[in-house]
Amino acid sequence: MDLRQLKMFLAVVETGGYSKAGQTLCVSHSAIHRQVRILEHEIGSPLLIKNGRCVEPTEAGHLIANIARKVWEDLQDAQRQISELSELQRGHLSIGTGGSILVSFLPNVIQLFQKRFRGVEIYLTTGLADQVIEDVANGKLDLGIVFNPTDVHHEIPEIQHEFLYPEQFVWAVGKQHPLSRRKRILLSDLAEFPLIMFPEKSHIRRACERLFAKRGLTFRVTMELDNEEAIDKLVEINAGVAIRSKNRARNTRIHCFVIPGEQILSEVELVYTARGNAHRSVREFAQLCRVAGIHPTP
Repeated sequence: MDLRQLKMFLAVVETGGYSKAGQTLCVSHSAIHRQVRILEHEIGSPLLIKNGRCVEPTEAGHLIANIARKVWEDLQDAQRQISELSELQRGHLSIGTGGSILVSFLPNVIQLFQKRFRGVEIYLTTGLADQVIEDVANGKLDLGIVFNPTDVHHEIPEIQHEFLYPEQFVWAVGKQHPLSRRKRILLSDLAEFPLIMFPEKSHIRRACERLFAKRGLTFRVTMELDNEEAIDKLVEINAGVAIRSKNRARNTRIHCFVIPGEQILSEVELVYTARGNAHRSVREFAQLCRVAGIHPTP
């Protein structure tokens, strides 16, 4: 019994005849017939039986056909794995994330990945978590790194998520802002000033809304931006109070503070599908994220 015999036999079973199997394999039907006869002789039992103009597997034939299918599945899987060993010499990896995660967490991960897999081109895009998750689900992105993927407007069943590290957010004002001179600041104090906020659909914006609502407070948003560098610039000129990642690079022109008992904590998580996670490039990048998540950049 050899692989060629099994392949021919399986083709006969799946097409229902020697001629059709020959057309499928581009081999003469007589050659297939001869190999099947040799296989039957080695097995010591008939494997095919005529049924009108077609042939069907006997009970032993069904057993051999199932074994043949399993053998070819294993061979294809082995070929895929072997291909993956050289796959990362070239290829593409598409990643979606948020601006603050990109600045504070991903540069070192990307640098290490590119050092190990120079042939893989990384496509990187930033956006709100909801959109990143949707793009991962529909195959536009291979992987997402976002805040609290469970805090989305609608659950996407095919999405899987995995915790990396916690992220704390702090409030920020300019050095000349009235709040910068106060030793004790309450959440109600923030409500008296215009806020510079992330877009309504962002997780951080929703977290802020829940925080204020819990205290029966409302806030006034005068500027809505998703670019943290631009937010910092506006904070510097005292255009409003903003919230920023604690891990974001320190800015000596702004004053950051927390309100005891009113902290905003988020979970940074990987999001992917079972489909996307099957690619070695995704698995390798995800593993680097897991390692970096143990010691995120301060």
